Order: sequence, then structure tokens, then C-alpha cells
Amino acid sequence: MPRVSICIPAFRAEKYLPQALESVRCQTFTDWELIVTEDGSRDGTEALVRAFAQSVPQPVRYQRHEVNRGLPATRNTGIGASAAEVVALLDADDCWRAGHLETALGRLLGTGADLAHAGSVLFESATGRELETRAPSPGAVERFPLSLFVGEYLIQPSSVVLRKSLWERVGGFDPSFRYVEDAEMWMRCARAGARFVYTGEATCMYRKHGGALSANSPEMAIACARAFEKQADWEAIPRAVRRGCTRDAWTSAARMLQRNDPRRAADCLLRAWRVARAPHLPAWAAALRVYAFLAGR
Repeated sequence: MPRVSICIPAFRAEKYLPQALESVRCQTFTDWELIVTEDGSRDGTEALVRAFAQSVPQPVRYQRHEVNRGLPATRNTGIGASAAEVVALLDADDCWRAGHLETALGRLLGTGADLAHAGSVLFESATGRELETRAPSPGAVERFPLSLFVGEYLIQPSSVVLRKSLWERVGGFDPSFRYVEDAEMWMRCARAGARFVYTGEATCMYRKHGGALSANSPEMAIACARAFEKQADWEAIPRAVRRGCTRDAWTSAARMLQRNDPRRAADCLLRAWRVARAPHLPAWAAALRVYAFLAGR
């Protein structure tokens, strides 16, 4: 049985997958298996994986969803098929430095943690130029899990190795989240008592694509609000912080939707009010605020 199962979800991945696979080949830690799960697309992914399997001595498996089920479900399918007790996550458009698995697994096992993660180097897809390093500050580590909840402690999925037992304990990634499914998962893990450890090294390379995410900003804000709502009773996070983050996420979504989708904007604003409402503020006052908000669009 391999020590680590590397799970790569793939959707229209043929452009960047070769670089991800090559970074797996170059790992200094070699006791792994690789599972690539294609999520309903049909490009050159399968051929790339099968060719890679012929070039390495480790076990390599290709599997697919016949219809697109989304990233969280695809991650779950890969992890569910894994044979190892430790799972390493890698997105098809990211890659690792050669010592990533060795360092992350060493920290996971050496500390008895449930989840270990590296820092991530953001690089420009077109040029390969390194833009910045994203890693938790000492203060963010000290303030965990509050720093995780408020978005100060960022964990890139491709930087993570975790025990499969943790994934089983929390129920895996939530397929209802199209965005922020990783942050939502980490919050559930932390709330379940999982121990997180930062390796102290930036061994994950995180690809920056064009400005595609900006068009989906309202959906991301809504997903953030939903993630916060799922943890509305998390006692480790101060109540004012829980409510404030949820309110602000719904309000941000409302502002983004105000011009093009006023009905959804109104719904988001009402949700923000339900979170922040004071005992003396009746529902009719909230409705007036929504009307005033929409009138200003």
C-alpha cells in the first residue's frame, strides 16, 4: 500500500496537466499513488494520464465522471478511491516543488497533525513569473481558528496533505459549494477539532489565470455568506465576528447584484438584515431599507 495518495481533479485540464504531472514525477518522496478524476470533460486528459502511467513505477489510475459534477464532488471521488491513509491534494493547473511531499508528510507525521499545508507561490500563467507568496503569518498561526474564519489564514488546496480519516470524519467536501469549497471544508475540519500544521516552506506553485474570477464575484460572496452561516453556532469564534462576517458577505453580494439582478440583490440584503437585526428593528423597517437600496441602483 502506498504511503500517500495524490488526488488530482481534472476538467478540461490538458493544457496545464503535463506540468502538474511532471512536478509529481520529480518529488523526492516516491512512495505514492496517483489518482486523476476527470469531471465530465473530454479532451486529452486521459491520454496524458495513461502516458504518464507508463513512464513511472508508481501506481497511476484514471477515472471519470460521465457528466460534470463540480470540483468538490470530483475531489471526493478521488479521495474516496484512495488506498493510502494520507491524501495529497493537487489541482490540475498547479504544481509542486520537488520537496513538497517529503516536507508536508514529515510535518504531518512528525507532529501528529490531521492536516499539513505549505505556503503557496502565486505565479503568472502566461510567463511563469512569480508574483507573491501566500503563507500564514506568525500572528495568524497564533490566532487560529479565528484567523481561518475571517480569511486571514489562507490555505491553497494544492498545498494540503491530510489524513483520509479526517476527510471521512467531516463528510468530505460539500458538493453544494461551487466556490470557496476549500475554505468551507477547512472550517469544518477546524471545528471538528482537527489539528492543522504549517510546514513553514512555500512548496506549492499556484497558477494565476486571467481575470475570470471577477465575473463571478457575486456568486463567490454568496458562497462565503453560506459558509459563514453553516458555522453560525461555532463557539470558538466570537459571536460578533460570526454575525459580522455573514452580514458583510450578504451585503457585498447585494451590492454586486444591485444593477443587473435587483431581485437577488434584495434577497441578499434581507438575509444580511436577518443576521444583523436588532430587537427594536421590525421587519417593515428592513423592507424599507431594501426598497431604498434598490431605488438607488
